Amino acid sequence: MVKQLVLGAFEEFTPNFIANAWHHERGDTSAFATLEFWQDLAARMDAAGFDFFFLAEAIGYPMNDAGQVPEAVIRDAVQFPVHDPLALISGLATAAPRIGFVATASTTAQHPLLNARTFTTLDHLTGGRMGWNIVTSDNQQALVRLLGQTDVTPHDERYARATEFVDLSLRLWEEAWDEGAVLADKATRTFSDPAKVHRIEHDGKYFRFDGYFPATPSPQRTPTLFQAGTSAAGTAFAARYAECVFTQDREAARLAATVARLRAQAVAAGRPADSVKIINGASFVIADTVDEAQRLRAELNATPTREATAALFLGWSGVDLGALDPDATLDSVSTEVGHTMIDMWRNPNGTSPTVGEILDSLASTFGGMRFTGTVESIAAEVEALVEETDIDGFLVENWYGGYEGYRDFVEQLMPVLRERGLLPDVARSGTLRSMLTGEPDVPEWHPARAVRGAQSGA
Repeated sequence: MVKQLVLGAFEEFTPNFIANAWHHERGDTSAFATLEFWQDLAARMDAAGFDFFFLAEAIGYPMNDAGQVPEAVIRDAVQFPVHDPLALISGLATAAPRIGFVATASTTAQHPLLNARTFTTLDHLTGGRMGWNIVTSDNQQALVRLLGQTDVTPHDERYARATEFVDLSLRLWEEAWDEGAVLADKATRTFSDPAKVHRIEHDGKYFRFDGYFPATPSPQRTPTLFQAGTSAAGTAFAARYAECVFTQDREAARLAATVARLRAQAVAAGRPADSVKIINGASFVIADTVDEAQRLRAELNATPTREATAALFLGWSGVDLGALDPDATLDSVSTEVGHTMIDMWRNPNGTSPTVGEILDSLASTFGGMRFTGTVESIAAEVEALVEETDIDGFLVENWYGGYEGYRDFVEQLMPVLRERGLLPDVARSGTLRSMLTGEPDVPEWHPARAVRGAQSGA
């Protein structure tokens, strides 16, 4: 039986995201700071049948360990400027009434109470269509220099902090308010039943909380939980909490291994293998002939400058390639920021590329899987990839900016994928959780259910 794919649109509240190609003739992000720009794009994705609109986050911008910012960051708009994605979503909800919204928020940069309240608020305002992409690895130098944290938090410790962060968040979402706590009873002048609103006490290694959660339960209570990062610590974390995992493998064999590893981790954590939806990044260049598509891909790869792509790599990985020996590899390079990004350039079964080779190929290798060809050839590739890897869907990368970055995918490829049974005939609807996982509520295996059960005495 053909698997019906989940589709997300991959965006960031900037004029320039994955491709460093904001100045390409097909793109126009000059109005990126306006609500109308994003409302138009989200509405088009909604109408096209996408399942969710994904907004990445970048609290800082690329900088090296000394806090120096490459000039290309500012000149070429490499994750700079960048605006607040969570502030944008409530303005998109009415313009796009069906599609889900997923936003990244870091457990290293945020606080559980404020983060939980924001996601609860947005889940209310979207009618239960909100997802949280949990990350730990925002630009660590930015956290120290811009947010005043005392030092870079080691990678595995960030996941320990994330575990406590999410566990406290689940208590706020699931334990603080009983079902039926909100009465809004004018006759008795009782808005909320005090017996059904509970004080939460938490005294942990990273966070303390003693009080009430001030936001009423939203349609999902706990937003649909995403996770990005496939390090050992990341996959263990995903196995415990994530309903959807975002990956960015670029080769079928590597993607198949990642999917198998994530599903095995899920089983080891006591949940079904298919309970985690795995969604890989992908870009699509479509033309009437394969040769023309390859020409367009090469043109796109040549659009950003070498300095801009190196700066983007610095922002995502914490590694300044310009400061390394061009003949060395990244096999012995350590970083407390982007383990997954660095691992993409390590080949345990052969020879890893040199720093010079990475610099020369960066523009053509950012992002996830690449599909380049005619509509029919790409549709066949997608179907074969799903069969080979057991992937559940794609986060479609916008390389041009604005709707133009999705036009060919939406207007040419999606109808063919539907004909092949890879997309539903009618777009999914309901809460984000029901759209992506088929579950009407947080599933039984999830820690959120244990929190809820403990409160009710189950």
